Amino acid sequence: MLIRESISGYKHLDLGNIKLAFTQVCQEEIFKDVYFAANSLYYVETGSAIIRSKEWEVKIKKGEIALIKQHSKLDIQKFKDEDGKDFKSIIFYLFPDFVTEFVKQTKEIEKIKNQPKPVTADIIHLGKHQLLKKFSESLLPLFENKQQGHSDIRERTFAALNHLSQCNKTLLHFLAVNNRPVKIDLYEFMIHIAVYNYSVNELAKLTGRSLSAFKRDFYEVFETTPHQWLLGKKIDYAEYLLKEKKMRASDFYFMIGFNELSHFSSAFKKVKGVAPSQLLQEG
Repeated sequence: MLIRESISGYKHLDLGNIKLAFTQVCQEEIFKDVYFAANSLYYVETGSAIIRSKEWEVKIKKGEIALIKQHSKLDIQKFKDEDGKDFKSIIFYLFPDFVTEFVKQTKEIEKIKNQPKPVTADIIHLGKHQLLKKFSESLLPLFENKQQGHSDIRERTFAALNHLSQCNKTLLHFLAVNNRPVKIDLYEFMIHIAVYNYSVNELAKLTGRSLSAFKRDFYEVFETTPHQWLLGKKIDYAEYLLKEKKMRASDFYFMIGFNELSHFSSAFKKVKGVAPSQLLQEG
């Protein structure tokens, strides 16, 4: 995650095996090495974006969607709308157990098994789909009000994904192939997702490990627990934003995985010995 002054809005909703993120960018710029830990649907509400991997490039216009493969590291160039409106996007992070359930329940599963050519792209351009457009736009008030709940979102995501798979026959095969557990390098993975809001259980699943194996491997690599390491990285990053970027804690605490400003302030003071506001004043 790259937190910059150009990001004028960021919110996330945690729905278990689906996570949703809303981002608003007020300047046109390139975000380098953006890491996608899970298979993701990337919907552009306003503006446009060019998404690049080493081998692939996809341009997504207003109202269009792309499917991004898990563990992809991409460059994303974001542009304002033609009338000057800020770039806005909603990302659906689809965790392995959600995708597994979806693939199992679809009627196209037998066709997937017999499909001769695997989908090798990191990104698939899915174009415009009115159902997902309406669904995504209906989520905007939830981000604005930080409301949690709405149990029907999961079912609606399932329905939207089913609709997309009917319109694009490569989508289902892409998800089925790229949802297989991959035991990836822990150091590389953790460096990229250090300030994201993932639980230890979720991190274990995303790295292709059981919870016990993840904790064991993690300690061998970092010589501490996942909780302590993640907290330390978040607090160090917060210190950088306060001192170097002159950002207020109220502008970024939610982005680095704290649901309450008071919780962040307490954790920061416990680790650094000073309150975030004091550090900002001193800087």
